[in-house]
Amino acid sequence: MMSGRGVIPDTHPLCFESSLGIRPGAAMFANMTTDLVIMLGSRLSLYYIFGNIFNPMAKIIQVDINPEEIGRNRKIDLPVFSDIKALLTACNKIIDEKDLSRTLMKKFEPWVKSLHEEHHKGKEAVKSNLTSDAVPIHPMRITHEINEFMNREDDIVVADGGDTTTWMGMTRTIRKSGHYLDYGLFGSLAVGLPYANAAKLLYPDKRVCLITGDGSIGFNFMEFENAIRKNLPIVAVISNDLGWGMIRHSQEIRIGHAIKDGTYIGKVNYHKLVEDLGGKGFYVDKPEDIRPALEEAFASGKTACINIMSDPTTVSPGSVALANIGAYKA
Repeated sequence: MMSGRGVIPDTHPLCFESSLGIRPGAAMFANMTTDLVIMLGSRLSLYYIFGNIFNPMAKIIQVDINPEEIGRNRKIDLPVFSDIKALLTACNKIIDEKDLSRTLMKKFEPWVKSLHEEHHKGKEAVKSNLTSDAVPIHPMRITHEINEFMNREDDIVVADGGDTTTWMGMTRTIRKSGHYLDYGLFGSLAVGLPYANAAKLLYPDKRVCLITGDGSIGFNFMEFENAIRKNLPIVAVISNDLGWGMIRHSQEIRIGHAIKDGTYIGKVNYHKLVEDLGGKGFYVDKPEDIRPALEEAFASGKTACINIMSDPTTVSPGSVALANIGAYKA
């Protein structure tokens, strides 16, 4: 779902990427049709609609080292108070001792097959957005280009911004734990640049790419100066939809129109500001120029900003969810 992604690589044949319901693939199908949910150190939080995203008939096993988490927001059928690693080590030992691997694989083969089918359907449904040649640029084309370019196991991608993080979370293929960071459940905008800088300080030999919205980049913009002064060659991609996209779209859904004074920023040349600070700047308004900009930015060895003009009319599932939060009834 969140920080646990990458513990099992997205590319593993028995991993179907994120369990977040808006993720294109098998996630929603699995959540709504499963008969058993095993929660390993994860909260039944808003991202799971407090547990209501799962089949109401499903049994739930919740494992957590903190007993206060057990049963929060939904009835639990089997509580297990344990360190996750210790529990899984014990489970794997039982499987190995009883040689259960083949038996389990055969038992769940139909379920796995159905997940693969739904996974394929989900990916096909968004394929046109991932490869869209539209101008202004569809944000999923931006996140797709980043995902394709940042294809090394050790590449670190950081996401910041409302809609922007939603699009990246729907797109990113995670191959290793701890190599994808976003603001998490509390939606703390502006963590992107500090996260990217910290990642590069800790792992100077790894490529670090930040994808952020134009609203969120404004909070901590001078962290660019920090990166330049400390010679941190991070690459920050700004999905520039001229304003506070998630708020704008949720207002349109909820009240029928956006409040322009509170959601419109306008066109800002962020790339030129970074250049004036001593970094490298790029301006992109055509989808075919995204990949070359990424290549040149990383090759420059400097702190770089790629200012990409994205379509302000695209509505992410995150915006829809935000608009509906106030109408949610437990």
